[in-house]
Amino acid sequence: MVQILKMHKRIVLLLSLCSIFLLVLIIRLGIVQLRDGPFLKDLAEEEHFRGVPVAPKRGNIVDCNGNILAMDISAETVYAVPAEVRKSGRQEEIATILAEILQMDKADVLERITKRTSLEYVKKKIPAEAAEKIKSLNLPGIGIVEDSARFYPNGSLAAHVLGFTGIDNQGLEGIEHSREKELTGLPGSVLTEYGADGTKIPGGNHEYIPPVQGNTVKLTIDKNIQAIAERELAKLMAGQGLNMEGRTPKNASILVMEPSTGRMLAIASAPTFDPNNYQAADPSTRRNIAIQNGYEPGSTFKIITLAAALEEKVIKTNEMFHDPGHAIILGKRVRCWKAGGHGSQTMVQVVENSCNPGFIEMGQRLGMDRFYKYLTAFGFGKKTGIEMSGEAKGIIADKKRATALDLATMSMGQTNNVTPIQLITAVSAVANGGVLLKPQLVQEITTPDGDVIVPFRKEVVGRVISEETAKLTCEILESVVTNGTGRRAFLPGYRVAGKTGTAQKVVGGKYIQGEYIASFVAFAPANDPKLTVLVVIDGVPFYGGVVAGPVVQAVMLDSLKYLGIKPDPNAPLAPGKPMYGVEYPPVKKPAVVPSVLGQPLAEAQKTLTAAGFKVMIEGQGSNVIDQIPHGEATVEAGSTVILYLGPEAGEPAIAPWYQEYDPDIEAIESLGPRIPLGSNPNLADLAP
Repeated sequence: MVQILKMHKRIVLLLSLCSIFLLVLIIRLGIVQLRDGPFLKDLAEEEHFRGVPVAPKRGNIVDCNGNILAMDISAETVYAVPAEVRKSGRQEEIATILAEILQMDKADVLERITKRTSLEYVKKKIPAEAAEKIKSLNLPGIGIVEDSARFYPNGSLAAHVLGFTGIDNQGLEGIEHSREKELTGLPGSVLTEYGADGTKIPGGNHEYIPPVQGNTVKLTIDKNIQAIAERELAKLMAGQGLNMEGRTPKNASILVMEPSTGRMLAIASAPTFDPNNYQAADPSTRRNIAIQNGYEPGSTFKIITLAAALEEKVIKTNEMFHDPGHAIILGKRVRCWKAGGHGSQTMVQVVENSCNPGFIEMGQRLGMDRFYKYLTAFGFGKKTGIEMSGEAKGIIADKKRATALDLATMSMGQTNNVTPIQLITAVSAVANGGVLLKPQLVQEITTPDGDVIVPFRKEVVGRVISEETAKLTCEILESVVTNGTGRRAFLPGYRVAGKTGTAQKVVGGKYIQGEYIASFVAFAPANDPKLTVLVVIDGVPFYGGVVAGPVVQAVMLDSLKYLGIKPDPNAPLAPGKPMYGVEYPPVKKPAVVPSVLGQPLAEAQKTLTAAGFKVMIEGQGSNVIDQIPHGEATVEAGSTVILYLGPEAGEPAIAPWYQEYDPDIEAIESLGPRIPLGSNPNLADLAP
């Protein structure tokens, strides 16, 4: 009986253990089937099916009006399935054929098609003819898959903004790089059924998973305004219209901003490159100097000094100032550009004449603390945050080490180092009623279906001066263009405000003679600014108003016309008239000015007189090199046309009238080499 009970217990224990084992097995089977089933199925299919990736088309980059600036075009890529190539036994033959068609080294091709990998690309983005030839040969283990290549339909237009992509269609520079995530789509795949030996199963299943195109990035750049700016840069770099003593500028940039929003309508730099073939370009041409290069701004910076002085009420527009031709600061003589000085003048005339001692006086009245307050408030010494890689922050003198002499030179635009994007942003704050905005390059981002996923948002940095101060500053700067050193940017019928700038270049810690950075910044219409234009030209033998003024004039005029901004009937028709606080009568009888550029003086006078215009002559020479108003301009009948005379070929490049007309140069005596405090002033080393 005892033995039976013991046996019974053993059977029960055994059955219990078997039951537990079966229960665990059932649970495990359930987990595998229900929880892990889909995963294991996908894993098996991945082993069973091999996919050839299909690259997605990169999203388009368009201008603010939807014009395509960058797009993807169809291309094809050759790939190999090494297991199939090896199984065919024709490795050498296949390598020879592909090397000849693809113009590759045979050894390189052989290595690729026989690698111990499931899939290997032989060559990407091949010509259509080569792809068709390879398809027709039906080589074992060799296939063609759809691919795409980046294409820039406008060539070098906006190249520094757009950037370019690499062989794998990845963004390397510009917007292509900064918006890589949004522009890159989702890849697709061509799935083919393979056996355990790694070869394709004849008659096996196939599946195509289409790729998803990337999003469209709409820029604030206006293709037409960008083209206008680049047209003027090309003329400038070719030396057209200027006798540069056999030299052309080292580089130049033109920026156009909408001051009320911070939208950049154009960022053009020269020399430039074609992003379709960026590998062939010198790397230096790919540098976005408008964002990455710093320079001493010269008199264009006087706008900031003026605005600060007006805001702090340390000057009055009608107060008198006497300019003896120099200012003595800490025993050093800082001279005015005009020998003997301007004598007695109002503060408005100080600005019109770009009088150095007058601006030094403004800086001294502001004092170090208040001057630096506005220097930093306007955004100097820090990045603007524009969506471009490699932006420089410029260099400002260390306040703790700055002296009264530094304050004097900073007040007139020397010593400190700024970037073009910083300067146009700061000046646009004056044009925008005293509110500083972040410069913007991306207007919006949309999906392939047209849904906006990133809308435009104007970003206010802060108010830097009051609206009243901004309005007064604009009126005075308008007077600079009408009556003062900025007359080369005058536009008949439009109210233009602006300032010239000429700065000596700093190389190796020393100012060099005979070579300047010429610049001009202007906005229009002065009473309701729609555009701010900045031109910076590096490496010219004479002054900002002479070189950069006409470029600003051309860009501004064509851009205003393109935007449909009509002339103001109350705006002046010729420079040299009183402007400050004066209204002008509307045009009563319009007449079109004939162009007399390049004509001998006598012939030009005859043409204009016959058309009913009066003639005023500026400069010396036998031929007309410029005229205001320009040819084809509509003005009031009987108006005066100013003819600027210049040298014939072989004569001296700079006629005396240039220096008399626009002598906007900051020359400092007895100072020796000028080195910005706490910095290396070599311009080549400024970008981060």
